[in-house]
Amino acid sequence: MSLVRLVLGMIFFREGAMKFFGWFGGGGWASTCAYFAKLGIPFPEFNAWLVAATEFFGGTCFLLGLGSRLAAVGVGITMIVAIFSAHLQGGWGYPLLILASCILLIQAGSGRFSLDRLLSR
Repeated sequence: MSLVRLVLGMIFFREGAMKFFGWFGGGGWASTCAYFAKLGIPFPEFNAWLVAATEFFGGTCFLLGLGSRLAAVGVGITMIVAIFSAHLQGGWGYPLLILASCILLIQAGSGRFSLDRLLSR
């Protein structure tokens, strides 16, 4: 379980940082807002902030193994929205796989090597 959590953490820390700050070759905040507006998502600035924050802080939680179940709920909801907005015409397999991984984390928890487990002792 720890491996799944760490991989999701790397993916979502990176995705959130790309949206917020333009790190890792991302377009940054203005590009993210423009993309959300292009998709026809209502309140694109607010929803872009919500998604970027969920991905960035969710990824951080996954990497630390702290609050992973709660982070998985947020990221899972984000993937459901992504499937039905950005990926409905094709390419929905990747967000569906991430959604399934989030469901697995919700069920199984952070795993052996996590702050959640260390703090629960």
